[in-house]
Amino acid sequence: MSLTGCLAEYSLVEIFNFVQDGNKTGVLSIEPDRCMSRYLDNAYTISFQTGRIMSVNTGHKGLLKMIAQRQWLSAEQITGLSFHASKIGQPLGTHLKSCNLLDAEQLGLLFDAQVVAGICTLFDEHHCGRFNFDPQAQLVLKDMTGISLPAKEVSLLGLRMLRDWSRLTAKLPLSTSGLLRFTASAPTLRLDTSESKVWNLALGGLSIAKIAAQVNLPVEKVQQIGFRLIAIGLVENVSVDPPQPVVDKMMELPKLVVTNRENEIAPVSASFLTRLMGFLKQKN
Repeated sequence: MSLTGCLAEYSLVEIFNFVQDGNKTGVLSIEPDRCMSRYLDNAYTISFQTGRIMSVNTGHKGLLKMIAQRQWLSAEQITGLSFHASKIGQPLGTHLKSCNLLDAEQLGLLFDAQVVAGICTLFDEHHCGRFNFDPQAQLVLKDMTGISLPAKEVSLLGLRMLRDWSRLTAKLPLSTSGLLRFTASAPTLRLDTSESKVWNLALGGLSIAKIAAQVNLPVEKVQQIGFRLIAIGLVENVSVDPPQPVVDKMMELPKLVVTNRENEIAPVSASFLTRLMGFLKQKN
């Protein structure tokens, strides 16, 4: 199923969640609205395979160009690969590694520069535009290193590197609200130290302000961490009930009236006295 819409209506996190939760394979295209955005100048093409991000292309930063800029291959090798890349039938990085032209460390550096840095830039840009996820589109193998990351983990990286939170201030969880994790088992996504501390305390009973005090972080930072964990589906925002006043239970017990049965004197009836007087007169 394809997904098309405006970035003003669907956030990148929501799109990435859709792709990973649905285990989708396809290509996401993002076209900026240049009439409304001063920051996003390039179209983005993001390839996904079974819910994982394989490559990011901004139009002028293809994988071969990145390799050429680093001078890891000769000009002749780059030219030859440009002609034959579409016929390789596997990610270009995998092919280059199998041919001993690039090693794992070089491919890791390329993936970080292409995917991680590219997505972080995309998240940090305040932009408007349209997107289209096409599950039928052909994957761009010539831009793939062979390395991939879950879409939600890349979302987490993008939000973690976000410099300007002003446009998300209204969406941050309140400092008086709490966080409740969905599962007790450790998340499979890689959290940083601060995120792990907040997740461990997300039991629903502590407010964000109290969590901030325990982890020794500013409340605003914990609100941002909470937003990230909520966005990728690890915790939910919940209300924290105010503490109830302590009630002395003894004050609630009804007062008991205890009667001393041993000292209680029963009343004497008039008929009994009449019969007793008659009996005494007979005796006389």
